[in-house]
Amino acid sequence: MRTLQEKIIVLSVILSLICVVQVNSLPLPEDWNGLIRRTKRSLLWRWNSMKPVGASCRDHLECGTKYCRKNICSFWIST
Repeated sequence: MRTLQEKIIVLSVILSLICVVQVNSLPLPEDWNGLIRRTKRSLLWRWNSMKPVGASCRDHLECGTKYCRKNICSFWIST
């Protein structure tokens, strides 16, 4: 069984970590205009986010096959 001193040390470490997380998660001020960096997505993530064949589309870049024909993702480019 742990001694009282060990319990106090463990409890104080946990409370300190909670306080650090609270301080680091403060909201941004309303007038903040900093740049927001987008993370670079992996190839698998980009491929999974593209639309499958038969899905509705507006541009070739939306489809996994890169072919949008008559607003539907297709295997072949429209001629």
